[in-house]
Amino acid sequence: MHKILKDSYFGEQYSGGFLETGIALPSELVGRIRDHYAQKAHGHNDFPKFFVNNEHQSYLESWALGTFMTAFPRTAKKMVKNFYGKAYTKAVYSEQVFIEEIMKHLLANGIRKLFKTRYLVVGYDMYLRNTHKAPPAGIHSDMPNFHHFYETENDISFYIPLVDLNEANGGRLSVLPEDKLKVPGSILLKALYDHFSRIPACVDDRGYVDPDKVSDEALAAFIKSRPYQELMSTYKSLTGLAKSCYAKDFRPTEESAGRVLFFNNKNFHAAEQWRNPDYDREVYVIRTFPIYDVKIKLRGTLHGVPVNKFLVDMEAGEIRRYDREVDIASIPDDQKVAL
Repeated sequence: MHKILKDSYFGEQYSGGFLETGIALPSELVGRIRDHYAQKAHGHNDFPKFFVNNEHQSYLESWALGTFMTAFPRTAKKMVKNFYGKAYTKAVYSEQVFIEEIMKHLLANGIRKLFKTRYLVVGYDMYLRNTHKAPPAGIHSDMPNFHHFYETENDISFYIPLVDLNEANGGRLSVLPEDKLKVPGSILLKALYDHFSRIPACVDDRGYVDPDKVSDEALAAFIKSRPYQELMSTYKSLTGLAKSCYAKDFRPTEESAGRVLFFNNKNFHAAEQWRNPDYDREVYVIRTFPIYDVKIKLRGTLHGVPVNKFLVDMEAGEIRRYDREVDIASIPDDQKVAL
């Protein structure tokens, strides 16, 4: 993250786990976001779509569970649906209705001062809602996902509670600072390029690995490769350490509705139990990432849903929306982050 953030903000994020941006959305905008997602049916759950076949996440809990979910994908999908159905009354991915308006507000109110890098790609957004009866989100990392094909250890979430998260209500986010334990996610991006760049059928005419050219069989071979298996072993070990040795080092934050929090969702984090029986916990998140000097194209869709359509230019102070995925090959190399 030191290549992404200016030094003073990097230090704050590195030792504190997150950054208070000092920026809040207008209450009218917060209300519109809540009203929009209120129209979604109770029980709407996109987690099975976005996490189907992501057996690598299951390996973090146990090799037995990961192996089982790999061997029995249909049963695994039902298990994922059941788990997240209990955790959230609504989980809505990548509607992208509010991204431009929110990012323009952030740019107009000083978010550029945080960044050393010029560009961020907005991958997608999500809305999460749960009642006081739902189990809390325990210690975990949203580890880089080879199905997304372009994620690293330095992804950036703009985390926006739509209701107050405080001691009385509960539901507060806590983050393990990077100075305690770092998740080496960029290794996956390196491994993906090293593996698929050697397969001519997976490379486009500009020399970029194209995820749309990677067959299911080729991806299965990558999953069995030694670098990937070693990475899974490392993640499992780090997850165990985070839970057993660092549980008391997580830094909590209190957030009022609409206040924008910056954190790296690839670091270990957790959310406490929501305690208010009178209304639900609601959170809206915009996930972004910097552009690295690695020749991998972005996906345009993920499980049939549009992603990676927005480019934030910190130097120009603007956000651009494209009809398809951002073409990172058109970005000059000296404007990219060294991997």
